[in-house]
Amino acid sequence: MTSAPAVIVDRLSGEAVRLFLASIGALDFNLKIKVENKKIFLPLARELTKFEEEQLKEKFKCKIEIVNFEEKPRKPRSILEWLRDKLPPYLLASVPNSWDAVGDVVIVELPPELAEHEKLIAEAILAVHKNIRSVYAKTGAVGGTFRVRPLKLIGGEDKSVTVHREHGAMLVVDVKNVYFSPRLATERKRVAEQVLDGEVVVDLFSGVGPFAIQIALRKKALVYAIELNPIAYECLVKNVKLNNLKGKVVTFLGDAREVVENNVVRTADRVIMNLPERAVDYIDVALKALRGRGILHLYLFEREEDYEARVKEKVLRKVEENGWKVVDIPYVGLVKQVAPRQWHVAVDVEVQANL
Repeated sequence: MTSAPAVIVDRLSGEAVRLFLASIGALDFNLKIKVENKKIFLPLARELTKFEEEQLKEKFKCKIEIVNFEEKPRKPRSILEWLRDKLPPYLLASVPNSWDAVGDVVIVELPPELAEHEKLIAEAILAVHKNIRSVYAKTGAVGGTFRVRPLKLIGGEDKSVTVHREHGAMLVVDVKNVYFSPRLATERKRVAEQVLDGEVVVDLFSGVGPFAIQIALRKKALVYAIELNPIAYECLVKNVKLNNLKGKVVTFLGDAREVVENNVVRTADRVIMNLPERAVDYIDVALKALRGRGILHLYLFEREEDYEARVKEKVLRKVEENGWKVVDIPYVGLVKQVAPRQWHVAVDVEVQANL
């Protein structure tokens, strides 16, 4: 209970007085209004001026006294605030302050010292962020043919399929069975905005289609989206339908090398290659998809030191090995950090076939 000055008035006049106090910034919203018998007690956040007090007393026949009030429960503004009285200070310092939110699912990386408190961390996230339904913890690195990260449910519903919204697109994502990073949203928008109306784009490693969908929503372009993972491909097909892009995004299930060879040789103006571990090894495939001149959007993992020079050297060498030349490398940029001093790097390369 908290003692505070209060305006006491008949219940019939209570709403009018409440509105008046709120309009002049004098109503304390942190305390619960109290009702007893035929009287209502309205807590004051500040002392009323003589004029304000005279107006109230004259119009509503009220009085002002010190009254005991219950405090309103306040929603914590952060998970640290929610956890403050539940974890010792040395563990609070280890609580992550960021995570990946995919639709109504959160994927969090917990340090070893918080492993036995994972349920509590999930409870805090669910309590503070009411739109979140499921919390998963990372239990290993991204790996395997389909670049999937092992996850463990630590709170909420075991529901890994969600709908993620990104720059006007709706994306069905199965976080347990496909690779998807919401942290690439800005990069996907950057690339989509470069595409010109009338272009043909090949997305070699499409996943659930975030690049393809963004491009098709923004531009009058045709996108060929290729994906090897059957579950990611299923999400891709759903996303084309969900965003009403039938005919603008054409999907293929299979290995990018085989799909290009059999379906899209010499058709593209632009190729997207978001497979950082192996993108350089597929430059020959991307060149085969281009008409004879075009843009490659490559993604690589690279060390922080002198990353720009190393990326340019790798790409230049591989392009020239395949009988093409690099016309320009207009952009090299850091997308996100993946490990200490290790980055996901984007590079745009304009290339042309040697005549």
